[in-house]
Amino acid sequence: MQVLEITQLRLRGITVDDPALLQTLSAIRDKLQTNSQFYVSVEEPELIFILGIWPDLDAHLKFLASPAREEVLGPQEDVLEFCWTVHVDFGGMHLIAADAPILAIERIYVEVELVESVDRAVIKHIQQLKTSHPFNIAHGWRCDLIPGNHEVLLMSGWETAQDHVAFTHRKDNDEDTTAAMNKGLKTLGVIHGRNLERRAT
Repeated sequence: MQVLEITQLRLRGITVDDPALLQTLSAIRDKLQTNSQFYVSVEEPELIFILGIWPDLDAHLKFLASPAREEVLGPQEDVLEFCWTVHVDFGGMHLIAADAPILAIERIYVEVELVESVDRAVIKHIQQLKTSHPFNIAHGWRCDLIPGNHEVLLMSGWETAQDHVAFTHRKDNDEDTTAAMNKGLKTLGVIHGRNLERRAT
């Protein structure tokens, strides 16, 4: 399965509205051919998120260990500071809600004995949402963790960040799904992002 790279970067000596930022990111995307999308955090606008697809985890790791890394990524280091990267088994960029004003990404740690039940619950949850939700909803499991650790990422589109927050606090969701998704889980973080290229138009 293809792998989705999610990388968090912090702006360095530049603002999110500076045309040089999008020019730099777009040039790197053209070289890497990862079909990347770029998002700025709603809550912390100094944070940028890059989402891109690799054929597999090894393909990205080999690039990072190669001499080409400095040539391709070097220009962004003047304006962006690396924070972290995660890799997720994912079917393709078409699953990302690129048409939504807000993309929400939830990172959730899952205890090993709950992986199968949580996976079933998430799939059921997404199927229920799709009947009434206008934007894409998808999920994937991290593929770069040490054995015995499990993390699921939920990605969904929303009109506003507040809509997503309000939804996560709803009390009328399916009880079995809610119970399965809450037992033995730990939310590691929630990202609300706006697509940089949509903002630029």
